[in-house]
Amino acid sequence: MFQDKLDVQFEEFENIYKEPELASIFTRLIAAIIDIIVYWMICVAMSLVAGENNGLLNYSVEGFPALLLFGIAFFLWPISEGVYGQTIGKRLLDIKVIANNEKEMTIAKGFIRYFLGIIDWFFCVGIIIALIDKKNQRLGDIIADTIVVKSEYKPRN
Repeated sequence: MFQDKLDVQFEEFENIYKEPELASIFTRLIAAIIDIIVYWMICVAMSLVAGENNGLLNYSVEGFPALLLFGIAFFLWPISEGVYGQTIGKRLLDIKVIANNEKEMTIAKGFIRYFLGIIDWFFCVGIIIALIDKKNQRLGDIIADTIVVKSEYKPRN
Protein backbone atom coordinates (compact mmCIF):
# COMPACT_ATOMS: atom_id res chain seq x y z
CA MET A 1 0.00 0.00 0.00
CA PHE A 2 2.71 2.47 0.97
CA GLN A 3 4.77 1.42 -2.07
CA ASP A 4 1.83 2.34 -4.39
CA LYS A 5 1.79 5.89 -3.01
CA LEU A 6 5.53 6.21 -3.62
CA ASP A 7 5.14 5.01 -7.21
CA VAL A 8 2.41 7.58 -7.92
CA GLN A 9 4.53 10.40 -6.55
CA PHE A 10 7.50 9.23 -8.57
CA GLU A 11 5.42 9.12 -11.76
CA GLU A 12 4.28 12.71 -11.26
CA PHE A 13 7.86 13.93 -11.04
CA GLU A 14 9.70 11.52 -13.32
CA ASN A 15 10.38 14.19 -16.02
CA ILE A 16 11.70 16.85 -13.65
CA TYR A 17 15.33 16.33 -14.68
CA LYS A 18 14.61 16.13 -18.40
CA GLU A 19 16.64 18.71 -20.33
CA PRO A 20 14.17 21.32 -21.63
CA GLU A 21 13.89 21.78 -25.37
CA LEU A 22 14.20 25.42 -26.42
CA ALA A 23 11.28 27.04 -28.21
CA SER A 24 12.04 28.29 -31.70
CA ILE A 25 12.21 31.99 -32.45
CA PHE A 26 9.36 31.58 -34.94
CA THR A 27 7.09 29.97 -32.32
CA ARG A 28 7.91 32.71 -29.84
CA LEU A 29 7.12 35.38 -32.44
CA ILE A 30 3.75 33.79 -33.28
CA ALA A 31 2.93 33.56 -29.55
CA ALA A 32 3.68 37.28 -29.16
CA ILE A 33 1.46 38.10 -32.13
CA ILE A 34 -1.36 36.03 -30.61
CA ASP A 35 -0.93 37.93 -27.32
CA ILE A 36 -1.14 41.25 -29.15
CA ILE A 37 -4.28 40.14 -31.01
CA VAL A 38 -5.89 39.04 -27.72
CA TYR A 39 -5.09 42.40 -26.13
CA TRP A 40 -6.41 44.20 -29.23
CA MET A 41 -9.67 42.23 -29.01
CA ILE A 42 -10.02 43.21 -25.32
CA CYS A 43 -9.43 46.86 -26.30
CA VAL A 44 -12.03 46.71 -29.08
CA ALA A 45 -14.61 45.09 -26.78
CA MET A 46 -13.95 47.64 -24.03
CA SER A 47 -14.14 50.51 -26.54
CA LEU A 48 -17.48 49.29 -27.91
CA VAL A 49 -18.93 48.94 -24.41
CA ALA A 50 -17.44 51.93 -22.58
CA GLY A 51 -15.94 54.10 -25.30
CA GLU A 52 -17.18 57.20 -27.04
CA ASN A 53 -17.93 56.85 -30.75
CA ASN A 54 -15.98 59.49 -32.69
CA GLY A 55 -16.98 58.33 -36.14
CA LEU A 56 -16.74 55.19 -38.22
CA LEU A 57 -14.70 52.63 -36.22
CA ASN A 58 -13.14 55.44 -34.20
CA TYR A 59 -13.63 55.12 -30.45
CA SER A 60 -11.98 56.85 -27.53
CA VAL A 61 -11.82 55.51 -23.98
CA GLU A 62 -11.35 57.79 -21.00
CA GLY A 63 -11.45 57.54 -17.23
CA PHE A 64 -11.83 54.18 -15.49
CA PRO A 65 -12.14 52.09 -18.72
CA ALA A 66 -8.86 53.60 -19.96
CA LEU A 67 -7.23 52.86 -16.61
CA LEU A 68 -8.57 49.30 -16.76
CA LEU A 69 -7.12 48.79 -20.27
CA PHE A 70 -3.78 50.18 -19.12
CA GLY A 71 -3.83 47.81 -16.13
CA ILE A 72 -4.61 44.83 -18.33
CA ALA A 73 -1.72 45.70 -20.65
CA PHE A 74 0.64 46.48 -17.81
CA PHE A 75 -0.09 43.44 -15.67
CA LEU A 76 -1.47 40.73 -17.98
CA TRP A 77 1.83 39.58 -19.48
CA PRO A 78 4.29 39.96 -16.60
CA ILE A 79 2.04 38.42 -13.97
CA SER A 80 0.90 35.51 -16.13
CA GLU A 81 4.52 34.77 -17.06
CA GLY A 82 5.72 35.20 -13.49
CA VAL A 83 3.03 32.96 -11.98
CA TYR A 84 2.30 30.44 -14.74
CA GLY A 85 5.26 30.89 -17.07
CA GLN A 86 2.84 31.48 -19.94
CA THR A 87 0.71 34.06 -21.63
CA ILE A 88 -2.34 33.08 -23.67
CA GLY A 89 -0.25 32.89 -26.87
CA LYS A 90 2.43 30.76 -25.22
CA ARG A 91 -0.22 28.44 -23.78
CA LEU A 92 -1.83 27.97 -27.21
CA LEU A 93 1.56 27.17 -28.80
CA ASP A 94 2.66 24.98 -25.89
CA ILE A 95 5.73 26.96 -24.85
CA LYS A 96 6.68 28.27 -21.43
CA VAL A 97 9.05 30.76 -19.78
CA ILE A 98 11.25 29.21 -17.11
CA ALA A 99 14.02 30.62 -15.00
CA ASN A 100 17.46 29.61 -16.18
CA ASN A 101 19.63 27.25 -14.10
CA GLU A 102 16.65 25.77 -12.22
CA LYS A 103 15.94 29.01 -10.36
CA GLU A 104 12.36 29.93 -9.52
CA MET A 105 10.37 31.95 -12.06
CA THR A 106 9.04 35.07 -10.36
CA ILE A 107 6.74 37.98 -11.12
CA ALA A 108 9.79 40.27 -10.94
CA LYS A 109 11.42 38.29 -13.77
CA GLY A 110 8.14 38.63 -15.69
CA PHE A 111 8.22 42.41 -15.31
CA ILE A 112 11.89 42.56 -16.39
CA ARG A 113 11.03 40.55 -19.52
CA TYR A 114 7.99 42.78 -20.17
CA PHE A 115 9.78 46.13 -19.87
CA LEU A 116 12.78 44.98 -21.91
CA GLY A 117 10.35 43.46 -24.42
CA ILE A 118 9.47 47.02 -25.41
CA ILE A 119 13.11 47.55 -26.39
CA ASP A 120 13.24 44.12 -28.04
CA TRP A 121 10.35 45.00 -30.37
CA PHE A 122 11.89 48.27 -31.54
CA PHE A 123 14.13 47.75 -34.55
CA CYS A 124 13.68 43.96 -34.08
CA VAL A 125 16.49 43.99 -31.51
CA GLY A 126 15.02 40.96 -29.73
CA ILE A 127 14.92 38.85 -32.90
CA ILE A 128 18.48 39.81 -33.83
CA ILE A 129 19.80 38.98 -30.35
CA ALA A 130 17.80 35.72 -30.26
CA LEU A 131 19.24 34.69 -33.63
CA ILE A 132 22.78 35.24 -32.32
CA ASP A 133 22.22 33.70 -28.86
CA LYS A 134 22.59 29.92 -28.62
CA LYS A 135 19.63 29.68 -26.20
CA ASN A 136 17.37 31.85 -28.41
CA GLN A 137 17.27 34.45 -25.63
CA ARG A 138 16.23 38.01 -26.36
CA LEU A 139 17.53 40.92 -24.28
CA GLY A 140 14.69 40.58 -21.75
CA ASP A 141 15.51 36.88 -21.27
CA ILE A 142 19.22 37.52 -20.82
CA ILE A 143 18.70 40.24 -18.19
CA ALA A 144 15.92 38.31 -16.36
CA ASP A 145 17.92 35.05 -16.63
CA THR A 146 15.07 33.15 -18.27
CA ILE A 147 14.61 30.86 -21.25
CA VAL A 148 11.56 29.88 -23.28
CA VAL A 149 11.09 26.15 -23.72
CA LYS A 150 8.63 23.74 -25.24
CA SER A 151 6.11 22.70 -22.66
CA GLU A 152 4.51 19.29 -22.54
CA TYR A 153 1.20 18.97 -20.77
CA LYS A 154 0.11 15.51 -19.80
CA PRO A 155 -3.36 15.02 -18.35
CA ARG A 156 -3.45 13.51 -14.87
CA ASN A 157 -5.13 10.14 -14.62
